[in-house]
Amino acid sequence: MVTQQQTAEFSGETVRNVAGTLIWLARPPEQSEALSRNWLVHLPRNQNRGELQSAIKILTENFRNRHDAVVDVCTAFQERLQKAAEDFPPSREMDPDDIAVPELEKSEEYFRKERKDLRDVREALQRTGGAEAYGAEVFAALERLDKLFEYLVASLQELRWAIMIHDGALAPSTGGTCASGSEFMASMENHAPTMGANYQV
Repeated sequence: MVTQQQTAEFSGETVRNVAGTLIWLARPPEQSEALSRNWLVHLPRNQNRGELQSAIKILTENFRNRHDAVVDVCTAFQERLQKAAEDFPPSREMDPDDIAVPELEKSEEYFRKERKDLRDVREALQRTGGAEAYGAEVFAALERLDKLFEYLVASLQELRWAIMIHDGALAPSTGGTCASGSEFMASMENHAPTMGANYQV
């Protein structure tokens, strides 16, 4: 049975705050002097091995720090906010003020963009020497962060769909009908998200 506390934990404002916190924690740090001199466009031409190793070390640490900063909030999101949404009373709107859905969509796009940026870094490192040149640690840290962001995109999307479906079922009927199953599917987004196991640190 859902408690008043669980219901209170879920609101558009709460979702907005959590989504904003995830973005704030995940943001890349300001580039150090080493990275500014030895970043992607300079990798193929860099002749100073000491500076290059320093830049890769900083990059690796940045990936690790971003992961560790986000993962605790990600776990809280998973264990509390999603659970509160699952237990939300079926007779009440989850997002009556239309706050949560736009914020979740914005967060999804942010983490998709971050994943693209990580792919660009991975490709640049692989193209200019790979693990043999830069060591395996930077790739391991990058993949770990990318996996977390992938999980976040799926989780945010799942929650957004849950809110839309829940509140859509409570909305007054417009009287519109679909002539076929394909027409109904066309009225929805391209696909609903599928969630696997919880994120493992």
